[in-house]
Amino acid sequence: MDQTSYNHLDALSKGDEKGIRDIYMQYLPRINKLITNNGGTGEDAKDVFQEALIVIYEKAQSPEFRLTSSLYTLLYGVCRNIWGNRLQRKSRTEVTLESPDKYKLSEGLEQAIEQEEENTIFWEAFERLGDDCRRLMRLFFDKTSMEEIAETMGYGSTSYAKKRKFQCKEQLVSLVRADSRFRELRP
Repeated sequence: MDQTSYNHLDALSKGDEKGIRDIYMQYLPRINKLITNNGGTGEDAKDVFQEALIVIYEKAQSPEFRLTSSLYTLLYGVCRNIWGNRLQRKSRTEVTLESPDKYKLSEGLEQAIEQEEENTIFWEAFERLGDDCRRLMRLFFDKTSMEEIAETMGYGSTSYAKKRKFQCKEQLVSLVRADSRFRELRP
């Protein structure tokens, strides 16, 4: 578990208002995006977020509780479960989760959540690249040959196209690594 997750879990367990405010500031916007992208409103997101924090708080009180992922990964999974259950109830489909481990993340789900978050971080960083780099990298992702990239981009040679692709790729990697969410996923 990374230090930020430990500090946030500790703040949650102790009812530390400053730490809990930090949890809200850092994670609520991402949970808001999850809920609003899946048919909910900002109010729904706040409700689900608060309910998830209560679930995690209650789980953390147990001596057997061990956080094996980042706090965000757990929070995301719990919010996703809560929202999924609400959506099913809205559609009048009965859902029963009797298992005491209903909020425990399976390794596969945890990896899927982390992969989804990594993809979000990547594409947000990609959008911060300059127009030239975004265009070049899209051509590269589409498996366009370096010769075609040089021609399309108006570069004088394929060696310059390769150099430029390397520079753009390095810039993209730097943007991803500078994102605090990425550092949280890959401590």
